[in-house]
Amino acid sequence: MKFEEWLIAQQSRQDLIGDLARVLSNHNATMPVSRRKPDEHQVWADIVVRKVNSDHVFIFNDAWQEFQLAKEATGESPN
Repeated sequence: MKFEEWLIAQQSRQDLIGDLARVLSNHNATMPVSRRKPDEHQVWADIVVRKVNSDHVFIFNDAWQEFQLAKEATGESPN
């Protein structure tokens, strides 16, 4: 599961994470082409810092933690 997929599913939430999901719905994360595995967290953190209100940084951190827990619950590696 990718963060973008998880975030899209959160858009109907009536809380701050739902607000963030709706704000970020227009921003697609493009993973850089590299020999190394792209850092999905870094890509999304950069989007949040550059594209949305700075108040969303804390909400993004909460959303990322929730995303990691959701991945673990499905048996996926959190990284």
